[in-house]
Amino acid sequence: MSAATTTSTRTKLKFSAPQLTVIQAQALVTTWLITGFVAFGVAWGLGLQAAWWHRILLALPVIGLGVADAYRVDHVMEFRARLTRSLADLDWVQIPLAIGGGAWLLGLVPAVGTRLVIIGLIVLVAVLYSYAPHATAPAGGAR
Repeated sequence: MSAATTTSTRTKLKFSAPQLTVIQAQALVTTWLITGFVAFGVAWGLGLQAAWWHRILLALPVIGLGVADAYRVDHVMEFRARLTRSLADLDWVQIPLAIGGGAWLLGLVPAVGTRLVIIGLIVLVAVLYSYAPHATAPAGGAR
């Protein structure tokens, strides 16, 4: 066997950027960002405090899962599909949780009383919004 034969039969691993459509990229970014923000929103609601570098370390797995998803790792793609359904099940609650998660990432963790007032206001606005006259009428209409 010559040296030319052995070098030509070697397999070289090449890592290239994933080829994503705009819709795929949008789905990846929004799913993983909202997931991270909602998870951090739970930490905000519980009043957990962490140094800035702890918060960055906690964000790294979400970023890693997003990158693995972009490279089409099967298990991660299946996890994202289940995660998307779970986020949809949260309905409107995911928005205040995501806002709280952003506040937690920025280090804005108020006292317990303040958090309870903010959570109460969010629930009040959601309830008022659902009963507002501009809310969608039930199917079939009512006279």
